[in-house]
Amino acid sequence: MRFPLTATIVLAALVCGVVIVRGRSTDLVPVEQDPPVRLSMHAAPPEDVALHNAVGLRRVPTKFTDDVFPDKRPAVVLFLKAGCGCSENFARMFSIIEPHLRPIASCLAVIEGDETEGNIFIESTGLSTPHLIQTDGGLATTWGITKAGCMALVRNDGNVEAVWPGVSRQGFRDIASRLNATDILPEESLNSLPGAATAGCPLKSVSLTSTPGVSK
Repeated sequence: MRFPLTATIVLAALVCGVVIVRGRSTDLVPVEQDPPVRLSMHAAPPEDVALHNAVGLRRVPTKFTDDVFPDKRPAVVLFLKAGCGCSENFARMFSIIEPHLRPIASCLAVIEGDETEGNIFIESTGLSTPHLIQTDGGLATTWGITKAGCMALVRNDGNVEAVWPGVSRQGFRDIASRLNATDILPEESLNSLPGAATAGCPLKSVSLTSTPGVSK
């Protein structure tokens, strides 16, 4: 079936319009789409980018200020879960990337689990990044984070600038760009990460009442 030329032009314009609107709704859409490297990891649906960044103001709760901002610089936060195979891989990936981010930002791994589970997780993964072990949802619930592998960039004024729905090369490139350091992450280090945003196991915050925003 052939469409009239006018109809074809209108249809093309509508398609382009959708792409432009979606592109403007978020600057976090990944450009690389290779699949997760393990079956226990899950490619985050593209709509998760918008969902994680559509909420209003999110801030660091006062009681966690010293953990997130040990030296008053911007912070990169990665959410993990003890006893989760995908989180173990994310932790090893973060240990590769974190030394390169260290000159421009503080890094923090938030591990869901009790103290014993958290310590076993750290020992088994060799996680060298500063960490915070939480049993009750903690920051994840406050910020509306529901899966391991989610990442957040927090400005040094305490506001969350952006959230990524999973670990990815493009996510870390975006973080570096937002920190005005586009060339700080070596390609050989980034190549150890999945291309598409990749999430892990659900966190407790899925089952807890979560109102992303400001929490004291």
